[in-house]
Amino acid sequence: TGEILGMGRSDVNEALKYFDKVGLLLHYPDDVPDLVFTKMDSLISRLSRLITASFITPGRCVIAPYKRLREKGLFNKSFLRTIFEDRYESREELSDDEFLKILECLKISVLVGDGDYFLPSV
Repeated sequence: TGEILGMGRSDVNEALKYFDKVGLLLHYPDDVPDLVFTKMDSLISRLSRLITASFITPGRCVIAPYKRLREKGLFNKSFLRTIFEDRYESREELSDDEFLKILECLKISVLVGDGDYFLPSV
């Protein structure tokens, strides 16, 4: 909150809108109101891993989800656990649900039902 600066809730929201508009941060108050990106590293890293995953052929134990992404552009939340496994150990602040919501907000991915997401860029 902006209490330290003497800002009320509406002032903070207006500031967030402005900084989002000029490209200094990324904020989607209607979809993920408590999430503000001031550094895009985490988001870009995750997006890069997801797109890269569509081009690799992993070991046999997880080949079906990779093949599904590569051939149909479809993935689900459990697939994110596979490709972001090391992120969970480092306790990264961006959750899978928040990441998926941001992908939808940016029109990168869309929920197509039964927990499946379509990534048209692959």
